[in-house]
Amino acid sequence: MKPQDMPLEVWEALCRKCGKCCTEKVDIDDVIYMSKKYCRFLDKDTMQCGVYEDRHVAEPGCMTVPQGVKAGIFPADCPYVQTVEGYVPAVEEWNDPAIDQAIREILGDDALDD
Repeated sequence: MKPQDMPLEVWEALCRKCGKCCTEKVDIDDVIYMSKKYCRFLDKDTMQCGVYEDRHVAEPGCMTVPQGVKAGIFPADCPYVQTVEGYVPAVEEWNDPAIDQAIREILGDDALDD
């Protein structure tokens, strides 16, 4: 069975708690770039959402797993997308000052800090 055909609870159980899906993303020329800026509700010590049950109310931009797959917000090594045919992952690393500048303009100077 493909992950996208599994019940949501089963699909979410695949999560390895890396927190990468909880970073702010920027779409530049139809490419999704992953910043280093985490959602304000992510506890960086546990990599758990502090408002998980109400996350879509507390943070309207928070996506469900199926929405995130469709939008390409998960990195290539995410278990959610390992078997999704044709999935284009979010870009985690790049060496392009123009992309850095665009991300900083959209998300602020701390968007690329480790």
